[in-house]
Amino acid sequence: MPKSDRNITQHSFAPEKWIDTRSCTLGCLGYVAGILTLPIVVFLTLNTPDARKQRFLERKTNECQRCDLSNQDLSLRQFNNADFSKANLQNVVLGGAKLRNAKFSYANLKHSVLRQANLENANFDGANLSQADFRCGAGTCTYLSGTSFKNANLTGANFQSVGFTPVGEIGLPNVDFTGADLREANFNGASLKGALLERAKFCKTRMPDGKISNRDC
Repeated sequence: MPKSDRNITQHSFAPEKWIDTRSCTLGCLGYVAGILTLPIVVFLTLNTPDARKQRFLERKTNECQRCDLSNQDLSLRQFNNADFSKANLQNVVLGGAKLRNAKFSYANLKHSVLRQANLENANFDGANLSQADFRCGAGTCTYLSGTSFKNANLTGANFQSVGFTPVGEIGLPNVDFTGADLREANFNGASLKGALLERAKFCKTRMPDGKISNRDC
């Protein structure tokens, strides 16, 4: 083979440096970074308030902190041990719902309906429950035992006849109203037996005997 042809052949098959080492390094790092950040993106997507709300309503989770459940009809549903902390539950209907050990701390439950619900050991500390409806009805009472309303806003809330069952008085054992705002609340016909009322605010509050308490006006 002529020398010139050998040179051409050798040149034709000489390895070309078509890969830039720096570009490869940056590309590989970008690829790895993409793989590492994907789970984070998925996690953040699944943990938006709307995503948590949807999974909660489908009962795939018991966590619904900061969810917007306003104006929802959730009556007769089972939400034992659920976490509604700081959620928006304004105008929500939870009549007859099972809410044992549920957490509502600092949630907005203004104008909510909680009639005949089981609220045993539920936590409403710091929640806004103004104008909330806890009344008894249809022979069944809202069940309050060990329920905490510490520092909650219960202005205008209706507890009429709460603390009684068809078989008699059970009171509100260990229901904690410490520091709660009970101005204009209605306890007419209710039993406050066993309730903790230290530092609770009474003003235009209708008491179980029908009289108005203006102690803290």
